[in-house]
Amino acid sequence: MPRLQWTRATRATVLALVGALSLTACSDDDDTTPDSGVKVDAGTNTDAGTNTDAGSDAGSVDTGIPWDGGSAGTFSCEGKAQATLNFKPGEEEALQDQVNTMAECTTINLAAGTYTFDNAITIRQNGITLVGAGKGTKGEGTGGASSTVLVFSNAAANSNGLDVVGNRFTVSDLAVWNAKKDAIRVESSTDVVMRRVRTEWAEADKESNGKYGLYPVKSKYVLIEDCEAYNAADAGIYVGQTEYAVVRNSVAKQNVAGIEIENTKYAYVLGNTAQDNTTGLVVFDLPGNPIMGTDIRVKNNIITGNNRHNFASVAASSSTVSQVPAGTGTFMLASRRVELTGNTWGNNNTVDVAVLSGLTIEDDVALWEAGGFNFASSDVYIHGNTFQGGSGDNVDNGNLSPQLRPLGAALAALYTYGETQGAKGVEHLVWDGVDPYGHARTELNPINICFADNTLPAGTVNAIADLDLVAAGAAAATGNFAGGWALTRHYPATKAEFNCAGFSPALTIGDFIQ
Repeated sequence: MPRLQWTRATRATVLALVGALSLTACSDDDDTTPDSGVKVDAGTNTDAGTNTDAGSDAGSVDTGIPWDGGSAGTFSCEGKAQATLNFKPGEEEALQDQVNTMAECTTINLAAGTYTFDNAITIRQNGITLVGAGKGTKGEGTGGASSTVLVFSNAAANSNGLDVVGNRFTVSDLAVWNAKKDAIRVESSTDVVMRRVRTEWAEADKESNGKYGLYPVKSKYVLIEDCEAYNAADAGIYVGQTEYAVVRNSVAKQNVAGIEIENTKYAYVLGNTAQDNTTGLVVFDLPGNPIMGTDIRVKNNIITGNNRHNFASVAASSSTVSQVPAGTGTFMLASRRVELTGNTWGNNNTVDVAVLSGLTIEDDVALWEAGGFNFASSDVYIHGNTFQGGSGDNVDNGNLSPQLRPLGAALAALYTYGETQGAKGVEHLVWDGVDPYGHARTELNPINICFADNTLPAGTVNAIADLDLVAAGAAAATGNFAGGWALTRHYPATKAEFNCAGFSPALTIGDFIQ
């Protein structure tokens, strides 16, 4: 039995919801600072020894990522003196002193137990390996006989847990608990490995929790593997402004965004579980960042039941994430050359997959110049996936807010009327219909979204929606719901213009990773 709770709203209530919408400029934040909190100059070398500015050539093609945790950058510890430092609980002060002065190519072994810190562990050296006795299990805020937990509950305000700038950095087999800001932040680094790490905040749904769990940014060659992230007030697992990244076999739950790939060029997202977040997986570019994201393969992930209410701080989080309605499985915004295959979606109350233009969050084209005017989405290949059903029947869990989450309010307003016309809920794939901006409506799929060979619930009639969001939303905002709904289009999965074979050249990301 479909829930469709928004149908209980009166016409006056729906008018109030959409009246404040500005559908081509939804962001109420004019600050172009990236999510990292660091303003990026497109002409600045942001990598520790390697320039990660990928330029603005969206047509460049990856030749595969033969890298999955080795050394791809120029720094190596081979032939150099290597040291090992050992610490146990109670030696936190000595550990802090050592990390400030340690030589390159040092391994830090942390014995099992609980370590309590009043400030970040700051590493500014190359070739550092930090390894504990195990990451423990969800909810474990103290270390055990076979786990190492770094606790930052009483640390200085706005400090990270691990704060790293350094090439060839590896962290494994430990947990970071209650960091004030980001649990593990690695910036401007090459060859970054995070393996068997857990980041967690003790309380769920608190906007005062740290923003990010695993947070490699402005880096090159990043591997996140067998990790867990819980209760982050922005993204549990994040890769941003980066070239070459692998995120695999990891778990993200109870975050605002489970897994986030932002302004990243060449990423492979494989075998992860994203459940019980506000949104399971996001792939998007933001304005003001110098890397144009492209060539992203999302394969064999479970993205189900992402219906947690959005608890991101409107002031402290990126405006994009704070606007996401609860119940969003996956959204792609200002993204290109993205392949989604072998994934499972289901029970995401708002929508399973959405493809949006960057103009829906920022309509000032000039602000997109740093990334080569990367506001448009194109070339999205969704094939060989399983859609289980139970999605699209309760937009934003019925808790609609045009001020905080205007896109959800607009979607709900349109489908409020659509239900009277026989719509059974939001389709599995929703395209906002904006890119390329101002295109003729006779062009049914001008940005090449391919939806092919997917398994759909029995009885599915329409699987794809083109919202024509600008025109339809404007009509709905004036109370013309019939006119707004008439502008939307709804297609079966077999619609020829969408039943296409991807883009060329095809992605090879992951082909060389075992």
